[in-house]
Amino acid sequence: MIEFNILMRFLHIVSAVTLLGGVIAWRLAVIPATAPLADDLRTKLGNAVAAAWRPVFFTAVGGLLLSGIYNYMNKTGMPPAWHAVIGVKFLLVLHVFAVGFIVTGPNNAKRSRQLTGLLISGVVIVALSAVLRWLSTQ
Repeated sequence: MIEFNILMRFLHIVSAVTLLGGVIAWRLAVIPATAPLADDLRTKLGNAVAAAWRPVFFTAVGGLLLSGIYNYMNKTGMPPAWHAVIGVKFLLVLHVFAVGFIVTGPNNAKRSRQLTGLLISGVVIVALSAVLRWLSTQ
């Protein structure tokens, strides 16, 4: 059973790294690199990136849901502060999933701003994960 717990933790971390890393690369590298292009070309390229990212995004979300639910269901005896932090984390995760779904759609004029929100939420989620890890050892 301990090996399966390690596998689920690994799946969770790899999925989170994939999702957040893709958002960071897209927002901080792809969007600035395409800024000098003509509007129609930038839109076409943005749509191509979104279409290529969509299956990666949904795979990462699936991995996070599967491993996150498993990991959550196997936590027992956590202090009240842990439950408060996990609640905030869940809300931010819902934000990332919902906005990530919108970002991968075609012809999205607000994609840059939405990716910025995803990046901020993702970094806060990682910070909350560190807090949860610390609280679980108290």
